[in-house]
Amino acid sequence: MMKTLLQILLTLLIFQSVQAQFPEDIPYQSIPTPSGVDMPAYLESVTDYSVSNPIQITRISEPYYYNDNNGDPQVWYPTHEYAKIQVWNADQSLFKIRSWKVIDASTYEEVQMLSDMYPSYWSNTNPDLIWSFRENGDIKKSFVSTGISVVVGQITGYEIVQLGPGEGNMDIDDHYVALVGKKANGDLDVIVYDLQNTGIVAIKTFEGAWGNGGAGFPDYIDWVSVSQSGNYVVIMWNHDTTSETNPFVENGNSHYGVEVYNTTDMQYLHRIVDYGNHGDLGFATDGSEVLVQFYGNGSGTLYMHKLDGTESNIELISHPDFGVAGHVSCRNIQRPGWAYITHSLQEQTGQVVAVKLDGSGTVEHFGHHFSSSGSYEQAPMAVVSPDGAKLCFRSDFGTAPDDPSVVYMFIAQVENTESTGEQMLTCVHVYPNPVRGFVNIEIDGELGSIEMYNHLGQLIRRYDPEGASRYQVEVSGLPQGIYTFRIWDKSGSQVVRKWMVK
Repeated sequence: MMKTLLQILLTLLIFQSVQAQFPEDIPYQSIPTPSGVDMPAYLESVTDYSVSNPIQITRISEPYYYNDNNGDPQVWYPTHEYAKIQVWNADQSLFKIRSWKVIDASTYEEVQMLSDMYPSYWSNTNPDLIWSFRENGDIKKSFVSTGISVVVGQITGYEIVQLGPGEGNMDIDDHYVALVGKKANGDLDVIVYDLQNTGIVAIKTFEGAWGNGGAGFPDYIDWVSVSQSGNYVVIMWNHDTTSETNPFVENGNSHYGVEVYNTTDMQYLHRIVDYGNHGDLGFATDGSEVLVQFYGNGSGTLYMHKLDGTESNIELISHPDFGVAGHVSCRNIQRPGWAYITHSLQEQTGQVVAVKLDGSGTVEHFGHHFSSSGSYEQAPMAVVSPDGAKLCFRSDFGTAPDDPSVVYMFIAQVENTESTGEQMLTCVHVYPNPVRGFVNIEIDGELGSIEMYNHLGQLIRRYDPEGASRYQVEVSGLPQGIYTFRIWDKSGSQVVRKWMVK
């Protein structure tokens, strides 16, 4: 079973390396948000040149204007929900905005309005299918192509039933899901449901664990989820109400931190870490299932913990930028071995990076989110696409630091000039790399212009080769670091190259 799983993971890794384009793998760099990058208009793009590969950022939402029940005009800024709730369907042809509407992932035109589907989650296997786990206990299927929704199961006997709450997911085969049910007496049940056979597999009761919390917020449990394989149920206990010195006690058993249970019978297996924080469940590069999370004291460390209990506190990155003001997304289920990290605050550089789950410290820089992050609504909470090549994040692009309601959705990916109507310049040679004195630029044809950007994405030099096919750029007076050359020929075709100045 494990050998087969590893083979599948390796196949996915190879497939994605061919089919998708990713930033280069490098050690983490603290790169402040560049200045002078204005928010693009609806369906238009800007480029973040400050990171190791240019990142194209496209705005895909605009304000929604309506009148309330009193006839008064209102404005709503639709966005995605959370870093752990996937917005793309299984083949990435469709995109879901909350449980409001489905849009085409290429044109962003409306495909279907959703109704009675909150909260909703894309199927991991069927691109036409949306699951809904209703608070009344209904489990529904909706098919985008027909608009038909059906109730396929029902969980009864609870005041409210939730997935998560808010941070749970199904396994990658759409087999198991772990729900929480609130009983009238304050007890909390973890309910494992088999989506393929439409029936309850196991129930575990934690007496008093919901407590006096609101309908959607248990007092003692933060979230519950099945792992991506479906082998484990993971419970993150609320660190505000439970700890090693103040555990939640149930039948003489102490609960705190992050605990792992067997899916099919909810038998307790082990505690993998004493403190639970912002994190997500995924696969490490060695095929182990892990929880990736920020450390609890804000020291700037990102860890992973193996769900099988063999190893915890595996340090991935230790840097002040990796404080607790951020989010983790491992929704890249077709590209295992990576976690996508959002640095919410500008003082923590405001970047989104993919971190390789092997302890090597390798990252891929996916640019900056440019958000003021002045409110929870403006928290970027980047969620990654199934193939790991795209990110969706929220941002006001610095336009409304004092108005927390203003926020838009953006898609970030490695810049592909062909996708913006520009032609790629081929047969170009730029050497040597690294360089100390002069960079040589040669093409088959006539050069048009050359622009040079520093590591902050700032234009520092522009050259006019006047139709030459070869040009030398002196870099001996520049500080050491990574620079970007944007090179055009006379026809307007272009190419971008990164270069190291020693």
